[in-house]
Amino acid sequence: MYVLLEKVLTVNDVARVTELISSAAFVDGRETSALVGKKNLQIPLDSDAARKAGTIVIERLLAHELFNLAIQPSAIHPPLFSRYEQGMEYPDHIDVAIMGGIRTDVAITLFLAEKDSYDGGELVVDTGNGIRSYRLEAGDAVAYPATTVHHVAQVTRGVRLVAALWVQSLIRNPAQRDILYDLGLSMRSFGDSSCGPRLIQSYWNLVRLWAETCPGPRGPQSASSL
Repeated sequence: MYVLLEKVLTVNDVARVTELISSAAFVDGRETSALVGKKNLQIPLDSDAARKAGTIVIERLLAHELFNLAIQPSAIHPPLFSRYEQGMEYPDHIDVAIMGGIRTDVAITLFLAEKDSYDGGELVVDTGNGIRSYRLEAGDAVAYPATTVHHVAQVTRGVRLVAALWVQSLIRNPAQRDILYDLGLSMRSFGDSSCGPRLIQSYWNLVRLWAETCPGPRGPQSASSL
């Protein structure tokens, strides 16, 4: 599933996050990957700026309705803040299966730089059935399967700033997550109609059937919010 998450961060949130990370010391991105050709800068996860900015990002994601509906988050890896200057890129790669004890079911790229402030730097994902390319407005994010091959195109002007996150889902099977997402969207559309209670019953019984419980941050999801 490929889901656009619009306005994860407000304009003020983007300003605060970028202010925090701009004061941090970026290091060579190859410290977290030995992939030949990777050229970017990153903030160490244990830095004070990364923790403070990461808290904002995770809180906003957990308050985002589509994030909860599409991904069913069980645990979230702290955001990795990356900077790509002119000439930098990240070649084709696939994310590791486990990060910090979290299974990486879903990857998220949250864009922090204004779209017109840089050229290039697209997130390019090979879906296995075609190529998808993303360069979104600041504060918007895209969620996509962490199992896919993807790369970051070379930045040809300006600076690309993003936060990358990985999520372990309560629903491990992506096909089952897709079914729940479609049902959840239908529930929102039906509202209080006569079909609503049956859809709600089916939705939560499927969650009960498929979920793998795991301690970790969960979003504010309830029958009334879907």
